[in-house]
Formats: sequence, C-alpha cells, structure tokens
Amino acid sequence: MAIVIADAGSLIALAKINQLQLLPALFGKVVITQAVADECLRGQSADILLIEQALTSEWLQCVDNPDFKHPLSRSLGLGEQSSIKYALQTNGNALLILDDPLARKQALRKQLLVVGTAAVLFAAQRKTLIPDAEALIAELRQMGYRISDAVIAQLKKG
Repeated sequence: MAIVIADAGSLIALAKINQLQLLPALFGKVVITQAVADECLRGQSADILLIEQALTSEWLQCVDNPDFKHPLSRSLGLGEQSSIKYALQTNGNALLILDDPLARKQALRKQLLVVGTAAVLFAAQRKTLIPDAEALIAELRQMGYRISDAVIAQLKKG
C-alpha cells in the first residue's frame, strides 16, 4: 500500500469538522512531516487537540523533514514543501493529501498522486463511513475553505 502523506491544511480541515478519524478508516496509517506537525499544533483549539490525540495514537506518524537541496517554490510553505519532498523519496509509492492549489500543481508536475480533502470526504461516503460528503463540504465552506462547485461535481461522478 502507498504511503499516505497529509499536509497541515487537510488535517486541520478534517479536524475542524470532527472527521479526522476518516483518515485511519480509509488509509490505515498517515504520515506527516515535522514541519506539518509544527504548523498543525500552533495555538490552542479543539482541532489542535484532535491532531495531538492522533499523533499519540498509532495511525498518525510524524517523520523528520527531508533534506532540502532545492526549494520547490518560494510560494510554498515549509509543510507543503516537506510533504512533497518526502513523497518524492518514496519512489512513486505515495498518496499526497494536499488542498493548496500551488502545492498540488508542484506535486502533479513531479508526477505524484494527489487528492484533496473533498476527495477524501467523497471516498468516505462511498465506503459508507459518512452519510453526506456535500454536507461536510458545506460546513468547510462556511469556515472559509474554498472548494469549487466544479470539483464537487467531478467528485460526485466518482
């Protein structure tokens, strides 16, 4: 099975709608880099507590940041860059969960397999882990997450 690597945006989004448990249900183990962990655990909120709990359990594992010989793009955050670099070290055996459009573009350019939070929600709906992906996406949109209607329509098709 592929190594599943999540970025901070996707973890925080799933935690905010109390759906972090979908990741181990869908993928077993998920890996985050230290940069992503640092990003996720800044401040104090209920979603941070959920991410901390996931890190103390066995399904969410934190790995050291990979070496950065060449930055991917100055516009990418350290978490996104470290996730993409870590995925590149898996020799094509990784699935990246990324929501940032620029990070996704960089990962796809490197021929990495990428999905977003919305795709995770629709996959969970197909496996009957949740009743309604669109309702959860609507919740995310109310919190300021941008997920286009076109993406939702495409994901509904399966």
